[in-house]
Amino acid sequence: MRALLWVAIVALAGWSGWWWFASAAAERGATDWFDQRQAAGWTAEHGGITRAGFPNRIDLTVTEPRLVSADGRWGWQAPFVQSFALSYKPWHLIAAFAPAQQVLTPLGPLQVTAGKLQASLVLKPGRDLTLERLQLAGEQVGLGGVVGIQRLSLATRPTLDRALAHDLGIEAQEITLPPALLGRLPAGLLPPTAAILRLDAAVGFSAPLDRHAGASQPQITTVTLRELRGEWGAIRLHLSGSLTPDAAGLAEGRLDLRLEGANEVLELAQAAGLLTPATRPGWESMLGSLTPAGGALELPLRLSGGAVMLGPLVLGPAPRLRP
Repeated sequence: MRALLWVAIVALAGWSGWWWFASAAAERGATDWFDQRQAAGWTAEHGGITRAGFPNRIDLTVTEPRLVSADGRWGWQAPFVQSFALSYKPWHLIAAFAPAQQVLTPLGPLQVTAGKLQASLVLKPGRDLTLERLQLAGEQVGLGGVVGIQRLSLATRPTLDRALAHDLGIEAQEITLPPALLGRLPAGLLPPTAAILRLDAAVGFSAPLDRHAGASQPQITTVTLRELRGEWGAIRLHLSGSLTPDAAGLAEGRLDLRLEGANEVLELAQAAGLLTPATRPGWESMLGSLTPAGGALELPLRLSGGAVMLGPLVLGPAPRLRP
């Protein structure tokens, strides 16, 4: 009996020692990460890092984190962010975010709110801590106080048979559009809520997504768009194709478009200020000649020279794939 008691005491002492060692390493890793961002020219600040969860979990709370990229274009700040991991599985992290946070974008700051916003990060055990998969789930997400998403999900995983590539899936359901935009549409043209916006793609990178990413700075090399699908009332949009960044970092390649509800799209474009009443008849005539009666519009889009083009017509700027 006494031997069993000593075994229990030694086991408890060993486990306690492991927890203190692992939790201290996690806290040190978080502190080092902020220091590395600062060394790379970022603004990287926080109000403190605390640890808890003994004996089975390693929980970290970072208060008042604030990050701004070196070029000042992107950033994030929040009252707090928390991470949770099992003591015996520290490479699998669960993150919980504050109900309100601010994201800095090239277009300005964006307030993000959520009834629930959590993420799961799984790394490959080893010295490099390479990304294995990432999942994010949100409910009642608000963007800037004008767009609402009832359910939001994001997931990544390594692409099969492709080195340095990850599958990326993003889905937003029940999207409430800005009242200012809806108010400019003809009454009854479109419902106030879009049913779904879904992205399914494989993204190639120039370097692994691991703990060395701050130094290697992985850049997007390819985007294989399996599906970009949106449904909003009579509008049904589907895009697929392949893109690569040009010398300026802008997307170039080809996308195949399938669109139902072309007339509703014209109304939407005019309400958003992308189309004027003077130019609309020309677009209506062109779409009428390309669309079978009652059918869907199916066309190839070319991305080149920083623009999205339909034949000789420029539809808009090409998206940026890398800085």
